[in-house]
Amino acid sequence: MLVYNKVMKTKIPKKTRRIVLCYLAILVILYVIIYVVPKVTGMFETTQTLENGTLIISCEAEGYLVKDETINLADKTGILKYKVVEGTVIKKGTTITAYDSEAEESSEEVNIHSKYDSLLKNLGDYDGVKSGMKSPISGVLDFSMDGNENYFSMDNLKNITKEGVDERSYDIEELEREKVIQGEPIFKVSNDDNWYVVCWLKKSNAKGYEEGMEVDLQLPEGTVDATVYSVEKEGDLYKTVFYTNGYYKAFAHTRKADMTIVKSNNTGLIVDNECIIEVDGVKGVYVVDKDGDYKFKPINITASDKKQSVISEKTFTNDKYELVETVIVHDEVLRDPQKALELEKEDKE
Repeated sequence: MLVYNKVMKTKIPKKTRRIVLCYLAILVILYVIIYVVPKVTGMFETTQTLENGTLIISCEAEGYLVKDETINLADKTGILKYKVVEGTVIKKGTTITAYDSEAEESSEEVNIHSKYDSLLKNLGDYDGVKSGMKSPISGVLDFSMDGNENYFSMDNLKNITKEGVDERSYDIEELEREKVIQGEPIFKVSNDDNWYVVCWLKKSNAKGYEEGMEVDLQLPEGTVDATVYSVEKEGDLYKTVFYTNGYYKAFAHTRKADMTIVKSNNTGLIVDNECIIEVDGVKGVYVVDKDGDYKFKPINITASDKKQSVISEKTFTNDKYELVETVIVHDEVLRDPQKALELEKEDKE
């Protein structure tokens, strides 16, 4: 015998169905607005309020220090006593170390092959190699070397290439010790009166660098003021050399370092580049007044990157030496100046 279960069907009123559908539609719309459309709030920001600020234009690079360095070799085998502490700024002729006369006779002969042989070989015919216990130049005392002193010398600055720096080793060998063999390096002095930093930049980062331009080099242990010495195209990159005579704590001990090159640090009114438009050859912005009307005002750009610009406030002098009125702080400027320009043209027609 078959048994049928009758299920009671409940009919939903039309009004309730409409409410549910409307609710679902609202949820879909909210989802699209919040998750699909990026930067939702930006969609409704039709103007930007001009405020004072700072625009820093910089880029990252790996810098190589080029210095005038001398390396002193032991003039005989023996036991050393160092008289000056590493990092000291010394004068030419300063005695850095001396042989221990008491221990000299009992010092054992050591193997003629030294761990410094490969480093000295890398120096080639470097004229910065000297002999003796006294410093041949004034500068900063350092008890280390990497064998690159000749390649990164000032005389070789023009010959330094990206390929050359990439294929070199930068392992540092410490020089301070007791036992030395004749001909081994015992200390180094780096002239800090003037030195260079060389790096290789992409075209976009090298753009705008000119000889004599002042920049800041933010190095791991401090910032130094520098000047652009030269910019030369090398393959797809630009070999950029900076000159400085600034103090840097790790100067003598550093060969290469990650750095930030600060091209400019400008203060003034900050405006997003999307707000700027050119009208009849003049760059400017459309300022919105209290009544909602807008007016074109010329601007003077003092610095700019891909997103923002620094502009003058109140007045500036143009190329014709005319005093021009411009924007002021808290002015509201249009984010879509092209639309304003089109409407302005329609009104004139």
